[in-house]
Amino acid sequence: MTATGRDDCPKLRPYLAASVDPVQPGIQTLYDQVRISDTQLALGPVDFEILKRINGQTSIKEIHHQVQKTLGGGLILPLPVVARFIADLDQALFLDNSKFHAVVNAPVRKSSCIGCYDPDPKAFCGQMTELFARFGPSEPRGEATDHMLGGLVVPHMDYQRGAATYAHAYHHLMGQTNAKLFVILATSHYTDHPINLTRKHFQSPLGVIPTDIAYVDRIVDHLGDWVFEDEVVAHFPEHSVELEAVILHFLRPGEKDIRIVPIVLGNIEKAMGSGKPGEEIEPLKKILEALRMAQVGAKEPVCYLLSGDLAHIGPKFGDPVKLDGNRITASRTKDKTVLDRLVEGSADGFLSQVGSEKNERNICGLAPFWYGLKLMNGRPGKLLHYQQYVDPKWHESVSFTSVAYPL
Repeated sequence: MTATGRDDCPKLRPYLAASVDPVQPGIQTLYDQVRISDTQLALGPVDFEILKRINGQTSIKEIHHQVQKTLGGGLILPLPVVARFIADLDQALFLDNSKFHAVVNAPVRKSSCIGCYDPDPKAFCGQMTELFARFGPSEPRGEATDHMLGGLVVPHMDYQRGAATYAHAYHHLMGQTNAKLFVILATSHYTDHPINLTRKHFQSPLGVIPTDIAYVDRIVDHLGDWVFEDEVVAHFPEHSVELEAVILHFLRPGEKDIRIVPIVLGNIEKAMGSGKPGEEIEPLKKILEALRMAQVGAKEPVCYLLSGDLAHIGPKFGDPVKLDGNRITASRTKDKTVLDRLVEGSADGFLSQVGSEKNERNICGLAPFWYGLKLMNGRPGKLLHYQQYVDPKWHESVSFTSVAYPL
C-alpha cells in the first residue's frame, strides 16, 4: 500500500466504492468492497466535494477552503462540518492511516459472513446442531480414530440453502478422518490471481481457528512472496474459506483440534481452453508442485477441502432471460456429466468437460476442484450429495455437491 496521509492531511484508503441510493436522488452510499469495515455512509453532493480532496496532500483547512470556494457564497460550509465528516470517515476505517493498517495487519482475520451464521457462540452452536439434525444422514455422527479421507468436495453456498449438502459432507468427514490439518482449496471470487495465501488466523463464533503458518511458508518457499500480492482483496471479503473453516470449528471446537491452510485459487480458464492437460500449463504446474511439496513437509495426515459450487445460471449471473423448467432440467443433466468426472477423480477430464461447455454455466469450483483432484492422484470418489437450488422468482439457480475421496 502507498504511504498513509498525515493526520492534518487525511487520505482515503483503497477498496472503497459508492453506489447510487435508489430511494434518495442525489445520495450515494460509500462502502468497503473488502468488508474490513461494515459501515456505510450516505453522501450528498457537498460530501463528495470534500471526499475527492482527501488525497493525503491537502490539509483539512485547505479542503474546507477549496470546497467553500467551489460552493460560492450561496452556501456557507463551516469548518467543523468538514472536520466532523472526516472524523466519521476515520471512525468507519475509510482513511489510510494507522488505525486502518492496525486492522489490516492484525494476526486474525475477522469474520465477513456474519448473517449466514450467528456470531453468538450459543446461537451458532444451536444453528449448526439443527443443520445436522434436520438435514444430515439419519445415523449418528461418527468420531474417526484413523485417517481414511484424502479430500472432500464441499459447497460454499450459504448454510441455509446448502444445509443438506453441508450436513452430508461433514457428517462423512467426522467418521472418516481424525486429521487435525485441513488444507482448504477455495474459489477466488474477488481476484484473478492464480493463488492467494494468507498467514492470518480466522475468527469464528467459538474463538480463533489457527492457520498452519509453517505449511503456508513451505508454499511461499517454492513460489515466492507474490502469493500475498492480492491478500487483502482475495481473503478479507472471501466466503469460500470461511464457511468451511467455521463449520469445521463447530465440529472440532477444541483449542488444538484443527489447523487450517487457507488457499484461494483462480484463473485456470486459459488451461481449460488450451486443449492441453492442465499440468502442462507452466503456472498451474508450478503451483501444483508447491502444494505437493508442502504436503510432504507436513509429516502428518492432511485432509483437503475443495470449496466450490457447480453451475450458476439465471439473470443474477448475467443471463439475458429468466430461467424456466427446461433450462433447469438441462443444467441438471449437464451437472450429472460434470459429477461423473469428479467421481472418476479425473482432473483433466473434469477440466475438459467444463471446457466443452465453454464454462457457460459459470462453474465456480473450477480451480479448487482441478487442483484437488490432482492432489488426490486420480483416486475415484464417492458422491455423497447433490443439490440444485432454484430461486422462487426464477432469477437464479445454483447447484452444488459433495464428493469424498477415500485413501
